[in-house]
Amino acid sequence: MRFTQILALASAVLASPISRRWTQEQAKFPLTNGFPHPKADAVSAIEAQAQGTIPDIVFPTSISDKTALVFSLIATNELAEVAYFTSLLYNISTKQSGYEHCDQQLFDSLVAIQAQEEIHALGANGILKAAGRPVIEPCKYTFPVNNLEEAIQFATSFTDLVLGTLQTALTAFGADGDTEFLQLIGSVIGSEGEQEGLFRSTFGKIASEKPFLTVGGPVFAASALVQNVIVPGSCPTQLPIPVLAPLTFSTAKTETQILHFSFPGNSSEGLSLVYLSGQNKPIVEPITKSTIANGKILFDGTFQQQAQNLNGFTLAAIVKGSGPFTNASDVANAAVAGPAFIQVN
Repeated sequence: MRFTQILALASAVLASPISRRWTQEQAKFPLTNGFPHPKADAVSAIEAQAQGTIPDIVFPTSISDKTALVFSLIATNELAEVAYFTSLLYNISTKQSGYEHCDQQLFDSLVAIQAQEEIHALGANGILKAAGRPVIEPCKYTFPVNNLEEAIQFATSFTDLVLGTLQTALTAFGADGDTEFLQLIGSVIGSEGEQEGLFRSTFGKIASEKPFLTVGGPVFAASALVQNVIVPGSCPTQLPIPVLAPLTFSTAKTETQILHFSFPGNSSEGLSLVYLSGQNKPIVEPITKSTIANGKILFDGTFQQQAQNLNGFTLAAIVKGSGPFTNASDVANAAVAGPAFIQVN
């Protein structure tokens, strides 16, 4: 097996002592255009930069509680993405150390993407407002990257997570009968997928990583945001979504199929490691060579990349029990730590 890239998004790995962390000082809200509450002329300018408009359809005046929670999570994530890409463009434009070399096509794409995320956030909050639900305001953010390459790698993984989470949003809308949102979110999935293709192509990878993208879920998305980018205690709104303990991993050699994981705890008894990849059934692996040190459980986990064709984005979590688990929702319900994100090819 050969990993061409492995990136763990757990905070203990990303917040290494040698790394700077972007802060919201580079993307203060409100932005200069008034976002997240821009006036009409500013909205027109955002739409021009995004090369598209906020949908002019009439949003429903009543939505289910589950649908409201879905759009609250979407808005929370989109606001973080606006801050991220605004900060990235600042670093590139001012030629901060590590960001001096960015080709024009990538820069122009990032300019459009930043505005597109503003549109996504305005759309999600617009749906909440039309239904009489509280809109989501920005938190403060910190981003665990040190240069342009790390920034695009980070964008690759959180966009994969978004693509997996929006799949579960479609399922929630269908189950609750809010089918008017299926087409809308389907179009956002396409937009995020195009962004992901750009990020992958930047590293010389094929744009489309695999035929069926990995599913995620609200618990994993909320946990990743809290663990990696949201400044603790800075959010005006706390979503009623569980936040897992962080799961980190490393590997000594890129050719190995054994990954070294750690997560907070004092016993691994009754716990298992689970991988989510594509639309396949969750893969359960035993926790082996477990030790306890400084309040963390350290263990080895097998990652059968070749045998199970685990290309692209794989999500890892620690769960109670050993399954079998039918789907990602079952994994999320049993999870105690995660997510860790593995990128291969």
